[in-house]
Amino acid sequence: MVATRRHPDGDFPDPNSSSPVSSPSKPSFPMTKQSQSPRSTSKSHPQSTASGYVHQAPYSLTLWLLFSLPLVLWDTLYVFFRPHTMPGGKFHSPIWTPYALYGTIDYVYGWPAWNEREGFTAAQASLNAVETVFYGYYLWVLWARARAPHGAGQRKDIAWFVGASEEGRRKIVENGGVAVLLVFSGAVMTLSKTVLYWLNEYYSGFANIGHNDFLTLVPFWIIPNGAWLVFPSYVIYSLGKEILDVLNSSSLKAKR
Repeated sequence: MVATRRHPDGDFPDPNSSSPVSSPSKPSFPMTKQSQSPRSTSKSHPQSTASGYVHQAPYSLTLWLLFSLPLVLWDTLYVFFRPHTMPGGKFHSPIWTPYALYGTIDYVYGWPAWNEREGFTAAQASLNAVETVFYGYYLWVLWARARAPHGAGQRKDIAWFVGASEEGRRKIVENGGVAVLLVFSGAVMTLSKTVLYWLNEYYSGFANIGHNDFLTLVPFWIIPNGAWLVFPSYVIYSLGKEILDVLNSSSLKAKR
């Protein structure tokens, strides 16, 4: 005979009660932000807000543009105002005096190319002009619309713009998509044009620089022209990665 076990009063619920039977409670643990969403620890840059895309300007890009733009403009004006900017011309001294030497090292900028009506010099200078507009627009957007991160107060002046302070080196721009697209396109143009410049020498048998010895070419041709391969490549990589991050983020949001 099986004996039934007696329970103390109150162990069983009232059958007439409408309350559900409560099961033995399990220990509850608070949900952390990380467990709620694995994306909560993702990087905050680049950002996308309700007002638009937020771009944090790379400090190295700002420095490169501030250094290279005056040189490119100087170079472009030299080409467009030839022969007046060449040795003996009315505009040659003092602004374009260094080209008296450089024109003897690289004939593309010297009298041989001008006398032979070589079109490559002016053609690449025309692309310089387009790139300068793109880069100039990006810098103008930084100056006109950039602010310190987190809304930190910072007086906007030349020192801030060139990154003399920590806040100036971390400036951000809201709705800066057009400026980023243009500076990225300009970097692609600069790199492509410079590669073409090198290949033009290679496939012509170094017609314009082959008369120099190696020790002359290194400081006057290889290093200066190599800089326009290295830095635009970095800009393309840096901003290209940022653009892809924004596109991937937007694609994930659209799928949801």
